[in-house]
Amino acid sequence: MPKVFTKFFLHCADWIGKLRQLFKLKIGAILSFVFSFILVFSCLYVTAQRGIMVKKIRKSIPEIITSFNEIGLDFAYDNIKFNPVAFFPLMKIDNPQLYSLDENQYWNLQFDNIKIYTNLLGSPQLQIKFANHGSFSHNNTLYDTTSDKTILRINDLLSQPEFLIRSEKFNIKNLALFNNVTFWLKPSHLNDTNAKGLPFYQSLIEINNVSINGMINYPLSSHIKNISAKADIIGNFSFDNDLLTSVESWVKNGGFMDIPQLIVQWSPLILVGRGNIHFNKYLQPTINFNTSSKGMLKLIKSLQEISFINNSNVYVANILLSNKAFKLNPEDEELTITTPISYSDGKISIENLVIKDFDKETQQ
Repeated sequence: MPKVFTKFFLHCADWIGKLRQLFKLKIGAILSFVFSFILVFSCLYVTAQRGIMVKKIRKSIPEIITSFNEIGLDFAYDNIKFNPVAFFPLMKIDNPQLYSLDENQYWNLQFDNIKIYTNLLGSPQLQIKFANHGSFSHNNTLYDTTSDKTILRINDLLSQPEFLIRSEKFNIKNLALFNNVTFWLKPSHLNDTNAKGLPFYQSLIEINNVSINGMINYPLSSHIKNISAKADIIGNFSFDNDLLTSVESWVKNGGFMDIPQLIVQWSPLILVGRGNIHFNKYLQPTINFNTSSKGMLKLIKSLQEISFINNSNVYVANILLSNKAFKLNPEDEELTITTPISYSDGKISIENLVIKDFDKETQQ
């Protein structure tokens, strides 16, 4: 090998050795620089993203309140603070209140505060944490409320949002204790959501282990084991317009809700069913269910005792249901009854017999 190449390779080997030695000596400083650069860049990126989110929320607040107003509700608060700095709540609202605009059916739900967080990376997400203390008022009666945990999570804000509400041990003092309440609403990814007749959104509401104050006049027992329902929103629903316009367009284009599963376990009533909910142009619902239940006759009797239902049709309905009742199993204490139940134009019907007319009572 020529001497010139030998010298060249020797110099290269010497430089490589020096670089390796330098790298070993300075590796801590290099890693610190890289880590600091990534950390600073990440903080700037997250702060910028949170700043954009703050602007969007500021812009959305009047739109949200307008949507509430359209459905007869309103939202108020004492103070609102924004914080674009990472690792702190994005927003804090003091004394938020959601209340009804109907003076005849007025109610108010209030919390000491709510804090809104956003995820640092990934898809846009908001997590709203409610203070453990608040109040609920209805018919001029005020009840204090407490809970172990109440959150609202909203995912995919920029496309089709997904909602999750969960509350644990939500206690309305002197009224009822809800051990667990869950509601979620999410886009359907099982089918082509643009196809007619297929679910556009799917939802679930589940209420478990409710203890009711024994001094309140209510039907059946003071403990509700479970009430749950699955619902599919059929037909495309646009989020581009305001809420009322979107709902009206959805109904006009044939939208409705399919309820593939309804479960009620409220001793001695056990009911399962499925049905659907349609809306007219005034957004008034027509609800139809086919049900199978145990304890239905006791429920009707209890509703009569508290004067919730009281007309001649109840007597006829009792006869029809009694004739249909049977023991599904020899050991059953309650008879099984299969019957349609519906609601339309302010009337509740069983076996196509109106047993409750809300509009008639309002006129009286």
